[in-house]
Amino acid sequence: MSATNLALMLRHPELKSLYAKWCDLRGEGEVPMAVDLDPSDLRPWLSHLVVIKVEGEGRFVYGYYSAEYAETFDGDRVGQSIDSLPSLQRDILKREYEQVRSEQIPVSRVYTGLFDGEEQTWERLVLPFLARDGEVEKLMVAAFRLS
Repeated sequence: MSATNLALMLRHPELKSLYAKWCDLRGEGEVPMAVDLDPSDLRPWLSHLVVIKVEGEGRFVYGYYSAEYAETFDGDRVGQSIDSLPSLQRDILKREYEQVRSEQIPVSRVYTGLFDGEEQTWERLVLPFLARDGEVEKLMVAAFRLS
C-alpha cells in the first residue's frame, strides 16, 4: 500500500493532528522529505516526540528524545541506538521501525505495559521522512497515553 491511499485509524486526538500534519506535508506525493519539515511546526507535539535517525541497514539511533519521555522512560537516549534497549523492547521497535523504513508508510499501535508499577495504555505513531535519495532517513515517533 502506498502512502497516497493510506488512512490510519488513530484514537488520540494529538496523534490524529500530527498525522494530519504529515499528510499535509505529503501533499500529492508519497512520503515527505525530512528537509521539508520545519521544527517550529512540531511545537504542539514536542513533549511526546522522538526522532530516530536511520543509519544504514537496521541501525536506528535517537536524534531527539523529549524531556518528558526522558523523565517517564528512564533518561535521555539521544545518540543511543535502540540496540541498547532491553531485548524484548528492542526487538519490537526494530521490527516496527524496519517496517516503516522498508515500506515507507506510517504505522500505529496501541500497547499496554507497566510503567513505574502502574498499568498504562499508550498509542504510538511512527512517521517516515525521506532523504534526497528517496530512502527513509528519519522516523518521527509520537506516543500518547490513553489510560
